[in-house]
Amino acid sequence: MKRPLITMAVVLSAGLALAQGAVGKKGAAAPSDAGTPAAEPGGSGKKAAPPARPQPPDVTKLPFTPDSIRMVMNYYSRDIQDCYEEILARKGSNVEEGRILTTFTISPDGFVRNAQVAKAGTTIKNQRLNECVVNVLTSITFPEPSDKKEHPIEYPFNLKAIK
Repeated sequence: MKRPLITMAVVLSAGLALAQGAVGKKGAAAPSDAGTPAAEPGGSGKKAAPPARPQPPDVTKLPFTPDSIRMVMNYYSRDIQDCYEEILARKGSNVEEGRILTTFTISPDGFVRNAQVAKAGTTIKNQRLNECVVNVLTSITFPEPSDKKEHPIEYPFNLKAIK
């Protein structure tokens, strides 16, 4: 029996802007940080550390829903963007912005299995990027499906330089 694929989309740059910009700026404006200078007086040149990355979603407290899958993927989209930026930074890289379509299966215990970059639906062709993306995907844990079945997922990433 064939199970339908859950298809979800994310515009990576928007999710990354939320993860880096909005959260970081909001945290920097908090009263506890208000008195912290960006650089120490006297010209030592030390700058305040960037805001720490928030903890990943607690998948043990989330239901298995398309929204929770999207929430987890939005958190890890930063790592996918880092893969892309790393490839762009390589000397002689000819990678352009585009789309990567990933497919994977969420197992009954919430782990990712069979992660891969689909050839059809992917416009960025770079083996190192694909390997990095697969490594990120296989490190992700999702909420456990309540039906204790495997769930195939297709998830696209729209990538462009933001650094």
